[in-house]
Amino acid sequence: MPIPLEHQSLRHLAPRVAVLSLQAGDTHETVARVLSERFNFDARVVSHSDPVQVGMAIRETQALVLVGAPTKENLRRPEIEEAVSGMIPIIALYSDVVAGQELPAGISFAIDPAQGPEHLATAISALIARQQEVLRLQFEAVSAMRFSGGLSSEMDNIQEELQLAASVQREFLPRILPSIGGIASAALWRPASYVSGDIYNVIRLDEHHLGFLVIDAVGHGVPAALLTLIVSRGIQTKDITSTSYRILAPSETLSRINSDMLSRAGRTTRFATAIYAVIDTRNHRVTVASAGHPALLRLRLGGNYEPVKTHGGLLGVFEDEQFTEQTFDLELGDKLLFYSDGFEQAFPELGQDPSAPRLPNRRYLDVFNEFSAAASPQDFIAGINDRLDEESQDFPQIDDLTLLCAGWSDDVPLDQSSVPAHRLRH
Repeated sequence: MPIPLEHQSLRHLAPRVAVLSLQAGDTHETVARVLSERFNFDARVVSHSDPVQVGMAIRETQALVLVGAPTKENLRRPEIEEAVSGMIPIIALYSDVVAGQELPAGISFAIDPAQGPEHLATAISALIARQQEVLRLQFEAVSAMRFSGGLSSEMDNIQEELQLAASVQREFLPRILPSIGGIASAALWRPASYVSGDIYNVIRLDEHHLGFLVIDAVGHGVPAALLTLIVSRGIQTKDITSTSYRILAPSETLSRINSDMLSRAGRTTRFATAIYAVIDTRNHRVTVASAGHPALLRLRLGGNYEPVKTHGGLLGVFEDEQFTEQTFDLELGDKLLFYSDGFEQAFPELGQDPSAPRLPNRRYLDVFNEFSAAASPQDFIAGINDRLDEESQDFPQIDDLTLLCAGWSDDVPLDQSSVPAHRLRH
């Protein structure tokens, strides 16, 4: 790079110009003399044979004048390559310059000697004056490239961490969904991003009772995912003593989750919704309670669905929140659907513009109803998952989706365990 004026000695305050001949004769010496004597340039002929001396001479200049027509062959000379790599402006001085003709790479300007030395001097002065801005832009470009490289590396690290977080969260999902008393279940779990603010579980409480739980943390991404993990670790479904145990009612379990969240609350309050049901497989009686969560959906074999409504506010808000319960008897062929509110936007209205904001709707109920005749919870979940895949081709998923399906069927042995049918998409 050329030496800034402020770093040059007093005797080098005049702009330093190197003159290099690309043709036979001594024209280059005349050009150097005229530039020095008439226009106050420190113009010097480059005549060193030593490549090191040549490189040093070029690096100390602020412009390079080539006397003679530049060709592909002579542009490979080390003096010219040194100037190009150092962003030093290069002026080619030769006859038959064609106006508008594209110049070889690295040549800043071309001048016909017939235009006179004043034109050459003006071009050199203009290019040297412009060079300060060129160097500033070059510095900014290099800085931007370094920043971009660092940002790309940081993004790679974040992506790796999110993938690890997603792997850890999946480990908190049940590997096996217990099935007893003819009650089987399957689950669908589709995060909108790497991690989900939803989590579910099917708990074998004893040889006659199953618990079904879905939790949806308010928000998205890592904060919501962390909250679901914290909440799930603190769930209490039984009181156990040294000689006996008591299965907690769903409302009591939710109350304890609420108290645990409030005890952990810091400056930033976190909320969650939840639904929890206990099924007594001896008489297939269902008891359910919810905390600000979409109602449990009872899907009949014939295609009718009934919401089982309960009352209770969000978890993590009020310490004395009361959660009501509903109890009903499950009939053969019924399916119970526990789902997160992401389904209210999972199936947009027909004819909606994919780019338009997606408002909550009840179209998902029609989709659920389409698969009411599915032979098993696994078949039901598979059908819903396929429909979600179809929708995602035009409408990207914008919220976490969790769907837990439980059903009573004569085809299910009285005591078995099945692999969970949850499906993950990223």
